[in-house]
Parts: sequence; C-alpha cells; structure tokens
Amino acid sequence: MLDALFTMIQSKISLRKATAADAEELFELQRKVFQPLYEKYEDHETTPANQTFERFEERLKIRDFFKITLGNSLVGSVHIYPKSPGIMRLHMINILDEFQGKGIAQQVMTRIEGLYPEANRWELDTIQEEKRNCYLYEKMGYVQTDEKWKVNDKMTLVHYVKTTQLNHMPCL
Repeated sequence: MLDALFTMIQSKISLRKATAADAEELFELQRKVFQPLYEKYEDHETTPANQTFERFEERLKIRDFFKITLGNSLVGSVHIYPKSPGIMRLHMINILDEFQGKGIAQQVMTRIEGLYPEANRWELDTIQEEKRNCYLYEKMGYVQTDEKWKVNDKMTLVHYVKTTQLNHMPCL
C-alpha cells in the first residue's frame, strides 16, 4: 500500500525550470522552508531565511532553479550550478514540510542528476545535526567528507560528494 502511494506521488512530480516571473513565489517558499531551521539553530550568517530578495533574484538569473510541483501544487524548488567542468553543486533543495517524507526529494535528485549527464561528481553541504537530511543524501549515494564548518554552537555544516560514472563506450 505504501509503495503504491510513493509510486503515485512520484508519477505526479514535475520539474520546471524557473524564470524571473517565478522569483517572488520561490523566494517566499525558500523563506518558509528555512525559517524553522533558522529559529532552531539561530544561524544569522548563512541561513537562506535571511537572504535578500535581490540576492535571490541574482542567483535565479545566473544559476539553474527548478520548481517542484506535485500535480498543480508548488511543493518545493531545487537550485544547482556547475562548480567546475564535470562538477555540479546541489546548492539547495527545498521541500515544504507537509510534503517531506514522501520520496519527493529522492525523485527530484535522481531526475536532476539525469539532466546533467556530463557531471561526474556532485557536491552539497547540509546541517550535520539534521539527521534526516544526512540519511537522505547517504541513501542517494553521497559520501560525507572530512570538511566541516562550525557555524555556531548549535550547528555544523558538513560536505558531501557523489561520484558518478560517465557512460563511455569501451574501446575495441
């Protein structure tokens, strides 16, 4: 029964490249997703909850943002960019709280990785204390590195890497 529910949800998930017209809606979504983390960790320096709209708009114009919808409902967004040739950075994935735990992030990550077949390495950072996030990324094949940044007494960021195999034809 639960597997059928996940399959139904996954079949209704859509990714659409965001445009400047989506900026206000995605900015508000980002703030809504990150506000509870801001309150929990009191991260005044790095939290997306405090990002200015101007900075958000700037990133939207120069990087790849995708709207995540389930049916006709906006449920999240994902922000990625090339760090260097062959290396992509999953900068941020936002899923509204009421849609978390339904397999949406896993499906989105799989689809995003498929959109960039030239990437042989993916990177991301997350909050070490958020065990659900760490579990998700590890389940998706990401490996935690030794790189950590203590933001404050409550929060540490950790770096994850996933190496993918490029599909090369064998030499005969």
